[in-house]
Amino acid sequence: MKKIIISFIVLAGLLSAGTHAELAVIVAPSTNIDSINIEQLQRLYLNRANRFPNGVRLLPVDQKTGSPQQLEFARKALGKSATELSKYWSRRMFSGKGHPPRQYKDDSAVMQQVAGSENLIGYVDTASVDDSVKIILQIP
Repeated sequence: MKKIIISFIVLAGLLSAGTHAELAVIVAPSTNIDSINIEQLQRLYLNRANRFPNGVRLLPVDQKTGSPQQLEFARKALGKSATELSKYWSRRMFSGKGHPPRQYKDDSAVMQQVAGSENLIGYVDTASVDDSVKIILQIP
């Protein structure tokens, strides 16, 4: 019985580890940014900044609420759970200090929007990336 329980715990750990994807933060290839750090990314996605020191203006786009990519991004990049992020945006909107980024239904839609504008920044599963966009940060 003890072996069965241990096997179940190990299997559950392996399955949950496999559900976490690596995310790629992307911009259009023509955007004048080659990299971004987590702090800059947080400032952009939490509506605390919209320009880089070199003057480049970027507007974040988001994945659909509750999607695996959005949940991973909130946790890994923003350090927030889905509930915390929802509360954050409720407070910001109520106080008139901003709105959450526009959301798109999936990786393909995010890549299409980002590829078509050098002022947008988004994130997708790394496996979805093609050469229509440029990766400026990978989030394991």
